[in-house]
Amino acid sequence: MKKYSLFFVAALLLSSCHIVTPEEPIEEKQKAYEAYGLLTITSSGFTKDNLRVKLVEKDDATMDLYMFDVKFAAAMPVTIDMLISGVGYAISGDEIHFYGDSIVPTAGGKPYEKYIIRDLEGKITPDSIILSNNYGATPSVYRGLRSSK
Repeated sequence: MKKYSLFFVAALLLSSCHIVTPEEPIEEKQKAYEAYGLLTITSSGFTKDNLRVKLVEKDDATMDLYMFDVKFAAAMPVTIDMLISGVGYAISGDEIHFYGDSIVPTAGGKPYEKYIIRDLEGKITPDSIILSNNYGATPSVYRGLRSSK
């Protein structure tokens, strides 16, 4: 019986793991854009609802793209906070178009080369953030409503 108790505790700990990536403080001159929405892994149909995404303009004319509490499959034992740095962007009227390719994301301060970001395209509108990209060989689409937080 003791073996089963230890197994249950270990399984519970693994199922509730979360790899945290701290958010950098936003300076007064920086702009940040945030949304909550649905991530869809298009190859499998897996979805993750209420996913928080945040883009922050940086001094080097790029953006940092944060994705919080991400899962890519139902069986994934952990959720991660991911940071994608060096995202290019251009402003067109009231929209911001962003893009990137061959970017190594980080989670918990560690690089994840296996999930290199490819074909990142997206836009920020007054009401939404929409993006698509591949995590390694895994294609995804995100659609979120802008937050007033």
